Amino acid sequence: MTRDEKIEKLTEVLSAGKIFTQQAKERIDEKTDEQLDYILSPIDQCIYLEACAGSGKTEVLGLKAAYEICRWSSRQTGIAVLTFTNEATATITDRVSSFYGKPVPSNHFIGTFSSFVHGHIAQRFGYKFCHIPEDRADKSFRVVDSDINLYSNQWLKNYKLDFYLPQQTIYANQLNYRASSRKWYVKQKETAQRLTELYAGNPRQLIEQANACKLKFWSDGFATFEDMNLIARKCLHDETICRYIARKFPVILVDECQDLSASELGILSLLISAGTVVHYIGDLHQAIYSFKDACPEQYKAHIEAHRFETRRLSANFRSTQKIVDFSRKMGGIDYPISGSVESKCGDYDCCYVEYDDDEKDAIMAFTDTLNRFDIPIKDAVVLVRTQTAKQKLSHIPSNDHKTHPVINAIQLWQQNEPVARQTALSLLGYQLQRWMGFHGKSNNYYYSDEVCPNAVYWRLLLRNILVELCSDPAMTTVDELTYGSWYSKNKERVIGVIAHHLNTIGQSLPEITIRTPNGTAKQQICRIILTEEEQMRVETIHSVKGGTFDAVLLLSSPDGRWKTGFWESWLDSEDESGRIGYVASTRPRYLLCWGVKRLTDVQRRELEKLGLINLNSDKS
Repeated sequence: MTRDEKIEKLTEVLSAGKIFTQQAKERIDEKTDEQLDYILSPIDQCIYLEACAGSGKTEVLGLKAAYEICRWSSRQTGIAVLTFTNEATATITDRVSSFYGKPVPSNHFIGTFSSFVHGHIAQRFGYKFCHIPEDRADKSFRVVDSDINLYSNQWLKNYKLDFYLPQQTIYANQLNYRASSRKWYVKQKETAQRLTELYAGNPRQLIEQANACKLKFWSDGFATFEDMNLIARKCLHDETICRYIARKFPVILVDECQDLSASELGILSLLISAGTVVHYIGDLHQAIYSFKDACPEQYKAHIEAHRFETRRLSANFRSTQKIVDFSRKMGGIDYPISGSVESKCGDYDCCYVEYDDDEKDAIMAFTDTLNRFDIPIKDAVVLVRTQTAKQKLSHIPSNDHKTHPVINAIQLWQQNEPVARQTALSLLGYQLQRWMGFHGKSNNYYYSDEVCPNAVYWRLLLRNILVELCSDPAMTTVDELTYGSWYSKNKERVIGVIAHHLNTIGQSLPEITIRTPNGTAKQQICRIILTEEEQMRVETIHSVKGGTFDAVLLLSSPDGRWKTGFWESWLDSEDESGRIGYVASTRPRYLLCWGVKRLTDVQRRELEKLGLINLNSDKS
């Protein structure tokens, strides 16, 4: 089939029975042969589309989904298009709708992997396998976060591990079963430790107690997000249920497939075995979520076991050729990738800058380079590995602000500045998450589709709560008050206002008791002031995955103590550290700069051999 014939076939299917805009036609015309070949690929064969960074995979996935939905004849079955974030879902939905040209029929599903698993499998059938009584009216699970605050959720004490461990109490929500190792792990904040490592004796009884603790948690109607995948797998091991889901969704398209955990791969394996055809779209070089039990080795074994056909997108529309060549080398990619963005920085598309003791010296040199090549600061970003490094280098609120989120949100809202108000919304969303037990993303004001129908309504809800709280002088008066006196005077009013607004979206506030956080009752309330000023944006690498910027400063830690944040580790393409460096280095259009602590001559030659130019030696 010639290129013109491919375009004609695709256009004919998409335009049938509806108005097809000129813009949509032009978007089809600009697709590469690789993209067109995948879009027209058979839907009865499992396919892995290996899509390099910047390859337009989201557009291709949206077009593929729209094409297959147009050809779909059954109203009882449908296609599921799965993503991992609400933002990605919104983007994919927009792409599908723009090509499909009318509302997508309800027999098809576009949403997050977790919402698919919850809504169609775990919540619907899970009670059958978790000892939930048949006569219980509500057989659904209340999903709670694995690091929910015990202080404001005393009910968790009913689900603690009935086994003595020195100086440690473990609760059911902290227990996380990893399918890859078939071991229980204890999740605490950003770390996870194998349960049996906490006990030197015979682990058999400890594991039995962990199983019993988690089963009691489930039988009483509670589960974490990780638990819901386990429950779904239990459901799908029932052949009748598995065949039902496979018939209902005979085709599943998964975006960002490299982020699939071992448990999620297990769910898809069962559905594939029952007849579902799965298409994966992603890039294993961007697999950076080992903490959620996602690793390339598991994925490779999975697609080999199910005999996936591999196709490829090898044109990068995001970056200049020099940036593409550099990132391809560091990623250990053995096939050519073309870059299509015209250079603005000449020899300095890829560069590095050295700093001595203060990382901010690297930021200043980076800023000078932006000015030299007329790249606006607002289109640039500094990328770091950890939240701690981000807080050190930027003016964002630290975790200290979360000690008193409501008080601080009220103060910030009154400043009537964009940055301050965004922070206020985020703090209030964080507090509601703690009280209500749902799980949302901090970069979207802790929005969760379990609580609110969409992210826009959620922001409006938070805004309306803050507007009402700030209209009360008792709330806004903080001068010469202690935290204890403020809470004593305002806690009932806060609960009443929040409960009222939650009712407007069909939600209720659980019974809560607002207490002054430990050790702060007698402290005078601290005034918080954030200013909107032109400053360099600082983000963590994980938070910008999928994002694009004109310029990126990838800032290395001073030494290798934090392995995944140190530049030498980024050069190991076989390790997750290398993949983290690769993700960061594939974000910019025009300028990639690495910020590193003062190097030796040998180290400089190593970076320059890869294609980085030393900014420190530039005298022009």
